[in-house]
Amino acid sequence: MTTRNRPWRQEIELLQNYPRHKTFTYEVPQETPPTAKVAVDITASMEECNKVSLIVENADAYIAFDEDASSTTGSETMLVPQDEGYFDDAVYIGSKISIIAKTANTQPRIRGIIWGR
Repeated sequence: MTTRNRPWRQEIELLQNYPRHKTFTYEVPQETPPTAKVAVDITASMEECNKVSLIVENADAYIAFDEDASSTTGSETMLVPQDEGYFDDAVYIGSKISIIAKTANTQPRIRGIIWGR
């Protein structure tokens, strides 16, 4: 294959809309009853998060943006089953991503990346 035939990307295809990014991995400590933990402190890395991609491993977990995760209904917390993920862009997260284990004595782990400014 010659150099001319390679699938080189154009500069516009490589541009990232967000000037900052942060990867993260956080494993929830085993505890009874489970309590919410801050998995990512947004303010330590950027002004605001506008794009998020994450996966939950080892056990089911509740995830919340800008508040403490909770297992009670009516909160803004979402349940992410084990080995499932979540992706969103055009989102605003200003302070933190928190996590709480769905079941006592389990240790869910969250891995992901956030982009923002």
